[in-house]
Amino acid sequence: MFDEDKTEIERDKLYARILSVIKQVPAGNVATYGQIALVAGASNARMIGRILKHLPDGTDVPWHRILNSGGTISVRGDGGPSLEQSRRLKDDGVFITANGKVNFREYGWSGPDWFWLEEQGYDIEELALRSQQKPKTGAWVNWSL
Repeated sequence: MFDEDKTEIERDKLYARILSVIKQVPAGNVATYGQIALVAGASNARMIGRILKHLPDGTDVPWHRILNSGGTISVRGDGGPSLEQSRRLKDDGVFITANGKVNFREYGWSGPDWFWLEEQGYDIEELALRSQQKPKTGAWVNWSL
């Protein structure tokens, strides 16, 4: 029973950490599911998508700023992209091309502020090393010290 409680506590901490990272993505910028996973220490990008899928209506988490690594809005259960997500991105000032892509060079988030990371207790060196191990596709964070 104790191990299950510990696992649940760890899961809740990771969930909170993921949401806090997403809240750092400012209006006018986008990040990828993988980028959020990297920064928050989640096991994979799909975990981020599952968490965002279950956010309650009216949440203050800017879920709409998170895209797939191709720079597009991920397909929803009904087979199409979210029109609400597209509308919110446009309201943020993010241009979406006719083929549904966002230019990461122009709108990609470079990652959380170093001071914020330190305040949250991140191991900056470890995070920078993990970021260097990721492929350079999408809006990956690629910090160097």
